[in-house]
Amino acid sequence: MVDTGNAEIAISWWERGVQKEKDGSMNDAIRFYREALKTHEGVEKLYRKKLFEEHELEKKLEQLHLDSIDSKNETAPPGDQAEADEDDSQKDPCWLLDILPPDVLSRIVHYIVLQSGESWLNLSLTCSTFNNLCFHEMDPYRTFAHLIYPKQHYDEMAMDLNGISNIGIWEKEFWGPNYRKMLMERPYVKFGGIYISVVNYLRYGANQDGSRSWMNPIHMITYYRYFRFYPDGGCLRLLTTDEPSMVVPHFSKDTPPRNSEMCRWSLGFDHGFGHLTITRSSSKYTFVEELQIKDQGTRIHQRLKWLSSVIIDKEGEVTECSMKKEKPFFFSRVRSYLPSSAAH
Repeated sequence: MVDTGNAEIAISWWERGVQKEKDGSMNDAIRFYREALKTHEGVEKLYRKKLFEEHELEKKLEQLHLDSIDSKNETAPPGDQAEADEDDSQKDPCWLLDILPPDVLSRIVHYIVLQSGESWLNLSLTCSTFNNLCFHEMDPYRTFAHLIYPKQHYDEMAMDLNGISNIGIWEKEFWGPNYRKMLMERPYVKFGGIYISVVNYLRYGANQDGSRSWMNPIHMITYYRYFRFYPDGGCLRLLTTDEPSMVVPHFSKDTPPRNSEMCRWSLGFDHGFGHLTITRSSSKYTFVEELQIKDQGTRIHQRLKWLSSVIIDKEGEVTECSMKKEKPFFFSRVRSYLPSSAAH
């Protein structure tokens, strides 16, 4: 049961805070908001409800004025009205969303999608209204696709071999206007985080001289591979025994860690359009690593599966590296990596 006296006082404080915020006096606004919350902890919801009721009253008065002649004919039967009121009372409405027009809500979704895919998902979970706008309309999928796919780098030779001269035309031929299907079927490299591969294996050691043990010691070896991709086609690569907690916070091409290497990456059209090639060169060798972008359960394009790793010398001789111990990479989102409007 709401204490009417306290509620009215709290709303009054809150309204003064809103006015101060509009005037640009944030310190005063915060002070009034605090007073309102001290008076009634649910004041914000009460304030929104009051706005909604005032908005509804305005609409009814306007409708009454416009349709006064036909108002009797349009009035619902008492029984139906009572049933409708009962249904409405069981709902927990979002007052502000009911006030805002659909085009404003769609713009909100648009800007949230531009922030990150994670923000897009979180917004959809807030209420049924945003869930419908986020995942039952094509616009958010189009916004997301137009954000991420222009940043993908496709190998020019692979494009020539597949007879593709224009990526845009190729997109339309495969998916047309169905951007949701495109996002599900067309892999892409993610930039708002890091790909990590963890490799564990056992190594048998030797006994020390003079030891009477019948068994050789066994060592558990753990090492990590890190990939961080950039929209300019660069990829920061590191092989180390350092754990993610030591590497991830500072893993950047601006401050590259010791023993890291800057590579180039590109996508091909094999393996369901998810053929990823990473290359780097030294004075004597060229290193080429090929992986496939795959799903991880319900998380699309979240995993990198090894295909091959080769070393090419100056004479063109190719040496294949063993993939026996290697493990796939898994993508982990890192908030500090997200640039402005990087939604993936």
